[in-house]
Amino acid sequence: MSAFSEVLTEYIKARHVKVAPMTKYCGIDRSTMYKLISGKRNPPSKDIFEKMAQFMHLTPAETQRFEEAWEVTVIGPEVYYKRKSVENFIRHFPSHFSVSPDEFIFSSKLIQNNQESDCTVLTSLQNVNYFIHKMFLAEASRSSGKISLFLQPDHEFVFHLLSTLAPSDTLEVQHILCLNSEDTFTEQHELVNLKYLDAIFPIYMSGLNYTLWYYYDNIPSHYQNMNIFPCMILTSDAALMCTADGQSGIFYRNSDVIHMLQEMYNTYLEQCSQLFLPTAFLPDNFSNVFNTIFEVSEEAPTFALQPEVCITPFISEKILKQAFNYDIPHSEEIIKQAALAFRGNMKRLTDSQTYVYFTADGLLQFAASGRTAEIPEVFYHKFTVEHRIEMLHGVAESCRKGSYRILQKPLNHLPSNLHLCIRGNVGTLIFQKYNGEVMLFTIQEYGLLETFLDYLQNMLESSFYTSEEAAAYVESIIYQLENGELS
Repeated sequence: MSAFSEVLTEYIKARHVKVAPMTKYCGIDRSTMYKLISGKRNPPSKDIFEKMAQFMHLTPAETQRFEEAWEVTVIGPEVYYKRKSVENFIRHFPSHFSVSPDEFIFSSKLIQNNQESDCTVLTSLQNVNYFIHKMFLAEASRSSGKISLFLQPDHEFVFHLLSTLAPSDTLEVQHILCLNSEDTFTEQHELVNLKYLDAIFPIYMSGLNYTLWYYYDNIPSHYQNMNIFPCMILTSDAALMCTADGQSGIFYRNSDVIHMLQEMYNTYLEQCSQLFLPTAFLPDNFSNVFNTIFEVSEEAPTFALQPEVCITPFISEKILKQAFNYDIPHSEEIIKQAALAFRGNMKRLTDSQTYVYFTADGLLQFAASGRTAEIPEVFYHKFTVEHRIEMLHGVAESCRKGSYRILQKPLNHLPSNLHLCIRGNVGTLIFQKYNGEVMLFTIQEYGLLETFLDYLQNMLESSFYTSEEAAAYVESIIYQLENGELS
């Protein structure tokens, strides 16, 4: 039996559903219905599936489970759960917010100068976490501190603590992560590699000088099968080795041991690759940012997912010159590059090579504020109402053609900080850190890039408003702007 037929059979029995009336209600013949129940026939069309759910009077939770079983059977469990993992990553991407340094977990008073021995045996999770806490706080208090990690993000305490540190000076964090070479899932059907990415992103957001390196291996074999201390944490004057579950370990103070372990760690780094290539979205880095974002094959399609509407193709050279902030360095050169890039965006859009997925709330926010998170505020002044109206006419036309799509549930309220774009073999994430700095991350690992691209290319039609509905919504906003109902 298929996942669909198993759940269908369960609900028929649990609710004492009579098959003959349901067959009539769904408009199919009796033989087809029994083949669907037994799993001898592929799942029905979406409209028949929905009629089944309605006839059985399923609760929202039951309907969700029934729909999941239908989708799993239609596209296969591995593909379904892979795409579901991407959806969950997108929905729970950390949003930007301002944090006072006083709210971070850091206090020099917590750093005690207890005289531990050169080697201390740790026999519990509390023991291990206590020493990790002391190591991190001590290193954060140093000038140009450095932390080296060789462990998985399963250690929630480690990554929560790192994301809340406020170092007294520059703190460099190097992290080596093992990725599965094949798609593997947790017991909760989460794609393991994406689950790890979700766990470490708050560290990027916190503003630490954090670099993530990766290598491929079988994670359970490497970390769980009779490996004594597969995890390691190093600082300037301490080292900690522990089990994969963090329940036991050894804490070292001996300088020779620390030096040897650091040398081993550096050797491992040479065999790893960076997961992301980070670039600060600042005037001085403008050329690097634009080369990353826009210099791709003309034939490569573009998929973008973000809260606000993408307005860069509709920023004419006239609008650009009127809205640009000429007080920033290299302004003339930036204008030339921006104008060229925006024209390239329009060309790809005209050639039906661009697909932009955004939210109704994000569209309304741009119309009301004249601001877009696509471009850091330092580069431009607020777009005038006239500018917004002109650009939104272009958006409405793109909605009619189907290249611009407004999202419905479950992605109708995207995190404000998520900007995901795939252009050919180049993938980027643009987000704002807690300190306000805008970062562009180029995705270096192909498996992750392919996972995001697969999701964007295969989103269900039910995820979007129709082209007519989307165009009508944009036109209603234009009407409000023209009549002074939006400032």
